[in-house]
Amino acid sequence: MIRELKWKPDFGKTVERFEAWWHGEIVDRPPVTLYVAPSRPYRGPAKEHASLRERWMDVEYVVDSAIAWMECHDYVGDNFPMFWPNIGPEVTATLFGCELEFSEGTSWSKPVVHEPDDWHRILSMQPDFENPYWRTVERMTDYAIQRCEGRYIVGITDLHGNYDILAALRDPQMLCMDMVDCPDLIVQVGRHVAKAFVQSFERSYAKIAEAGFGCTTWLNTYHEGRYYVPSCDFWIMVSPEMAREMILPDILFEMAPLERSIFHLDGVGALKHLHLLLDIPNLHAIQWVYGAGQGPASRWIEVYRRCVQAGKSVQVLAETAQDALTVLEAVGAKGVWLTVGEGFRSVEEAEAFLREVEQRV
Repeated sequence: MIRELKWKPDFGKTVERFEAWWHGEIVDRPPVTLYVAPSRPYRGPAKEHASLRERWMDVEYVVDSAIAWMECHDYVGDNFPMFWPNIGPEVTATLFGCELEFSEGTSWSKPVVHEPDDWHRILSMQPDFENPYWRTVERMTDYAIQRCEGRYIVGITDLHGNYDILAALRDPQMLCMDMVDCPDLIVQVGRHVAKAFVQSFERSYAKIAEAGFGCTTWLNTYHEGRYYVPSCDFWIMVSPEMAREMILPDILFEMAPLERSIFHLDGVGALKHLHLLLDIPNLHAIQWVYGAGQGPASRWIEVYRRCVQAGKSVQVLAETAQDALTVLEAVGAKGVWLTVGEGFRSVEEAEAFLREVEQRV
């Protein structure tokens, strides 16, 4: 298993810190992810594309640009050079016939379920891993591995699962109606797409594991075996009772193959489901995303404490270095992964912050 990278020779220490963090422990200090302004000029490919779709789907351009971006940065703390193939968060919905629309920064699906009876058609389908979107993700993965040369890690794409797939196939509000009007059918199709999620994870994991990598993704923690980020952004729209009865079983099904997991809990309205997560024995950690205008992280110290006291590690999405230190002092170092949103101007400035973290352990 890879423990040293040309662009981050001390990667092995980062692996150890994250492994301790998964278990609510520390090696020398908690993991710290921070970003330093580039110290070298960007020398990526220059190319004009006829459309946003063409740019997003241009495998060599996307990978070569990402490598050039990685090359101009320094990796201080526990940030590490990593490429993860990405054509937007709803790529799993394309396995059931959705097309994607692209903007500058993301993509979204065009629903294919227009009335409740259409769910029967989804139930009759097997996931199509030969569709152009999934094939693009796999080609990006293969090409990034081919070009790696020991410089960076190759990760897994953003795989939305369970009822987020259903919401992409349908309109989210109409899915809410279907959950009330035909709950048995929705439970059946929920498990059907959850099985496709597991297949998509296993296909992706097989590629990176064969290349000698552990797991990472858009949420750049690390584990030397099967790790992923269970989530359900859609469940902000339903009650805790409906979440527990209909959605949670599929989340647990998707988690079953994983050795490590951190749940992506997104938005203040999703806190009503936190108790469901704290009761999951094989869930290791929680990423609490409080959202724009709801920060700083130190506003949510009681949420972090609640998670840690329940035996779950946390990722703290701090707005500034001081915000991170405030949470660290209040919650403690064990089970805490600090991510600082505000960038540092230099390596020296970032290293000074790391020394402050170490002094508080």
